[in-house]
Amino acid sequence: MISKDEIGKRIKKIREEQHLTLKNVEAKAGISATHISEIERGKTSPTIGALIRIADALERDPAYFIEDEELSDVSFVAYEDRKQCALGRCQGTVERLTKSIPSGKINARLITISPVPPHEISLHSHEGDEAALVLQGKVRFKIADKAYDLGEGDSIYFLANQDHGYANASESEQAKMIWFASERKVD
Repeated sequence: MISKDEIGKRIKKIREEQHLTLKNVEAKAGISATHISEIERGKTSPTIGALIRIADALERDPAYFIEDEELSDVSFVAYEDRKQCALGRCQGTVERLTKSIPSGKINARLITISPVPPHEISLHSHEGDEAALVLQGKVRFKIADKAYDLGEGDSIYFLANQDHGYANASESEQAKMIWFASERKVD
């Protein structure tokens, strides 16, 4: 859990990066400069309401100030740093192409789906948007009650609150796609 000292340091860092005085933030957030100073120095913890108002004044998502790990404003993932993990919904691997950024809404993954005998596509739903671009092979998507067969170069975009899933459409060739999602967990 993040400490009140760390929350204060992050607030001060962003305020100074934006060349704002305590009085500037006071005017924008409606919180006294004295109280903001106490928060920045770790003398007191902000209430949720105060944190939201300070975050709005600094044009940041409140989560930025309370995330366990301070996130960079830019996500850079070098090719050699990408790690493969097992794909949860079918046989294959997933590699993170992006890391989270403050207030970020998009995640990208490279998904490789192993060739397997045809089977039922596992469906799930959640909040957010998802999109995919097939780079290699064929992928069958099922969204609600409709199937979509995508080949190399084909793409798809949909609201993820519908039942959906995908599988390799080939028994002999692996498929690769770039997956974009506006929610945190992707597999």
